[in-house]
Amino acid sequence: MTVQNTKKRLMALDIFRGLTMMAMIIVNSPDTFGELSHAYWIGVNFADLIFPFFILIVGVSISLGFRNVDKQNLAPVTQKILKRTVIMFAIGMVVNLFYTHFEQIRVLGVLQRIALVYCACCFLTIYCSTRQLVKLGAAILFTYWIFILIVPAPGLEAGQLERGKNIINWFDQFMPGMLWRGDWDPEGLLSTFPAIVTGIIGVLMGRIVMSKESLTHQVMQLFLLGFGLFCLGCIWSLAFPMIKQIWSSTFVLVTGGLGAMSLAAIVWYTDMRSFRWGTYLPLVFGANAISAYVIHVVIEKILDWKIGNQSVHDSYVAAMSSAGFSEITSITLWVIVFFAVCTVPVWWLYHKKIFIKI
Repeated sequence: MTVQNTKKRLMALDIFRGLTMMAMIIVNSPDTFGELSHAYWIGVNFADLIFPFFILIVGVSISLGFRNVDKQNLAPVTQKILKRTVIMFAIGMVVNLFYTHFEQIRVLGVLQRIALVYCACCFLTIYCSTRQLVKLGAAILFTYWIFILIVPAPGLEAGQLERGKNIINWFDQFMPGMLWRGDWDPEGLLSTFPAIVTGIIGVLMGRIVMSKESLTHQVMQLFLLGFGLFCLGCIWSLAFPMIKQIWSSTFVLVTGGLGAMSLAAIVWYTDMRSFRWGTYLPLVFGANAISAYVIHVVIEKILDWKIGNQSVHDSYVAAMSSAGFSEITSITLWVIVFFAVCTVPVWWLYHKKIFIKI
């Protein structure tokens, strides 16, 4: 019975991971608009939920993977953690080359942040109790806010929160390599600390899922955790805005809350009600999440590479415009086609039972 429950919980996590990857591919399509594009600075659009959701999933996975760790023999575990961290960080730097040029190395990035959060949360999961994780997470979020409020940067007032003109973005200039926004980076140095708290929330979610409580109680705990975090984040945002590009404390709480409630809904759907409709494609993407991420980046850049003076995407836009289609119709059809093209290699890996893990 225990084995069966574990498999169900892992499937629910795979579905959550797969849905997140599918949404990531959609929002990363060229020329997205509205909720499918990131907020310019303050605020949270649908697109802004993808990255924190993936970090939450990493945290849940850590809880599942380290639930029976032998603390008396941590050497092989430590080696495995560090190896995965380095590999993921390196893959992130390679992926960045598709967005830049070979002479412009971008050290920071999405996979790099996930790697750092993974490493930190692994060791925190091993050594910290649930209460200690809650206290540490709260301390990091509060300290981050106070740091922004009281510490000025050269030429900037303390508490300033303009885009690219704040203490968090100012610190990015000390990082080696290219910065995504020129002189600052949305996956910057200091904003990695609150991102670790997103991972901690995921670890707490995982501990709820792996508890011996009934499924009904687990779903309720996940929902209450999520609702509480969401409300706290909304209230705090009156003083500290939700800003993804500096991973503000309120952004952590609101996205963490929405993620916990989303997982509660999926566990209810797959475990409590045993529904399976609509789960196949998310399972396909969830089983090979890192591969799906790399594949969609490669395909996106291939379609955007210029052959002569035009890329495949440029030719498509010109053809749709000549045919009289509206911009919204053109973009929508491109997103559908782009998603379908990305699905083919990911489905092939799943069909062949090839699961690439780090």
